[in-house]
Amino acid sequence: MAELILCGRGGQGIVFLTRLLGDIASARGLNVISSETHGMAVRGGSINSHLRIGAFSSPLIRNGHADFLLSLDATETENNKHYLKPQGVIVENSPLSSENGVLRVDAARLAREFGRVQLENVVLLGFASMIEEFPIQSDEIKDRLALHPNERVRAMNLIALDAGAKAGLARRC
Repeated sequence: MAELILCGRGGQGIVFLTRLLGDIASARGLNVISSETHGMAVRGGSINSHLRIGAFSSPLIRNGHADFLLSLDATETENNKHYLKPQGVIVENSPLSSENGVLRVDAARLAREFGRVQLENVVLLGFASMIEEFPIQSDEIKDRLALHPNERVRAMNLIALDAGAKAGLARRC
């Protein structure tokens, strides 16, 4: 069982990540329930989603219960960290250094390096997938992304995932 909060700004791909993780867990035969909050959010507006994997009856995660907070924007980390349980982990897109309980990767910079800043979400996911306790592993994500029918999109997603995973492995060393 796992409870994840994914947050960022409109246009950063939070909904895509939530559906991707949910699809992978569902394909494993696990129960998945999710909820998105983006109401009036247009590109740049606040977005968060709740993803619960396991025997849950409500899609919303209570304050202090999330295992992971994946954040594509530091401001949104602050707005959503109340969901995280005391031993939970924040995975944040940021150029700052990691600190206790907050693992950071400059996903935007890595995505820009291969010419697609829009893929910072997949870079962040690749990074998170290298955390031992993370509920979805990099190989599972890679297998799901490899199913995309558009060859160019498929290739760019796999490059982004690999860039994040390499950054995650470097953090572990």
